[in-house]
Amino acid sequence: MRALRRILTWRPGLVGSFALASLMAFAVLWGALSLVVSRQVVQSGQQDAEFHAQFVTNSILRHELASQDLTGPVRGAAYRSLDRFVRTRILQPPVVRVKIWSLDGMVLYSDEPRLAGKTFQGDPDAEAVAGEGAVSEVTDLNEAENVYERGLAPKLLATYVPLYLPGTSEEGRPDGVVELYQDYSSIQSSTTALFHTRLLTLGAGLLVLYVVLLPIAFRTSRRVRRQNDQLEEQARRLEDLLAREQETVAELRRLNQMQNDFVAVASHELRTPLTAILGYVKTLQRPEFEDDQVARREFLAATERQGERLFRLVANLLSAALVDNRDAALDFRAFGFGALAAEVREGFHHSGERIRLAIPPNLPPIETDRDRTGEIVANLMDNALKYSPADTPIEVGAKSEDGHLRFWVADEGIGIEPEDLGRIFDRFYQTDQSSTRRYGGVGLGLHLVKQLTHTLGGSIEVESAPGVGSTFTVTLPLRPVRAAGNEPSALPDSAAPRWRPQPATR
Repeated sequence: MRALRRILTWRPGLVGSFALASLMAFAVLWGALSLVVSRQVVQSGQQDAEFHAQFVTNSILRHELASQDLTGPVRGAAYRSLDRFVRTRILQPPVVRVKIWSLDGMVLYSDEPRLAGKTFQGDPDAEAVAGEGAVSEVTDLNEAENVYERGLAPKLLATYVPLYLPGTSEEGRPDGVVELYQDYSSIQSSTTALFHTRLLTLGAGLLVLYVVLLPIAFRTSRRVRRQNDQLEEQARRLEDLLAREQETVAELRRLNQMQNDFVAVASHELRTPLTAILGYVKTLQRPEFEDDQVARREFLAATERQGERLFRLVANLLSAALVDNRDAALDFRAFGFGALAAEVREGFHHSGERIRLAIPPNLPPIETDRDRTGEIVANLMDNALKYSPADTPIEVGAKSEDGHLRFWVADEGIGIEPEDLGRIFDRFYQTDQSSTRRYGGVGLGLHLVKQLTHTLGGSIEVESAPGVGSTFTVTLPLRPVRAAGNEPSALPDSAAPRWRPQPATR
């Protein structure tokens, strides 16, 4: 009875009051933060899913579509080709369904063929049709358009993304709308796991903090001094973090500017030969040129040159994507470098008359990837022709030494300034960055040369003097390092496939 009376009449002292008040405050704080964290985690999961839908639409799907695919429902062979692409490249968890809408509300394509040609009131989303950005919503599959999705998952996240075909401006009304359905259960499971982790971490942190704060009632003054020291240390760390964040922002701005510059230059470089080709074709269509064979041959030759220029530019862009693909296989074959250099020179037609080959006939064959080596030689030749006067020769030489093939491309052109030598192999870098620059290109040629050379186990050097010219020297091993029993077959030079630029896979 006495013990019970003590319990009933107990009044907390200063430490007890502090402990109870702190416990209540931490419990309320933990509950409030739990709600905030829960909302943030769900929003973050949906934002990740929306970003994935935008990436699939803008970086993968739109490059597989043409304007005729959006004029009406995709049928027949076009449907089978597009459907095969979608199923192999896009329909991967958590994506379970793809629809392509016209702006007037018709389903032009879906991996569910029964949906093609159908229209549904209220679809697609008005904001997506207006080009205002992607819109996401969680659907419980009760709407009429979801009749074929009800067996895919209990709940889906539908994301409408404006579709702009390549070559069209990404402003104003789009060419169509892509709707991607993602299994919401996978999004929910990942967000739930993340929420539980954060919740437990937050609770553990608050509990530890609560236990640590209890002795404050006994050692207030000493703990305040220690906390002041800790705050000063945290302030220094925050300053360091802020400085690093500012450096990161500056780097992101630089990369964004590089991207904008590249888009502007690439658009200009692609437009220039296309404009010339269209101009010559329209001129040839005029009646007064029907019987003028001289003018027709001249215009056709100019059209061919512009087409080859456009082809080399596109080939470099595709090769850049292929170089970034670490899994791209190399085809090691034995071939003669002299024959390869001659084939590459033939591809430059009239400009190739300036290229002089100084390659000894007894040069031993090299065993490496012939197509990649051809791209190296072609880019170096094109670079030399571009940056040297039209009346000066280009020399291509080669020799064998110490189990390696060394070949070089020398010109008598404008040369390279010493301060630019360290950056000429950077992606998209050009010595003349002005909008009125004299020489074309997007700054990928020398970057590709360096990357391809390293891929083949070689190295590249450059010697240049302004106003005198430049010499690029590439060193490649005559034979690659091979494990026992894994020697590739050697083809005679006459049986080796002719060199051609290799496009990158999607």
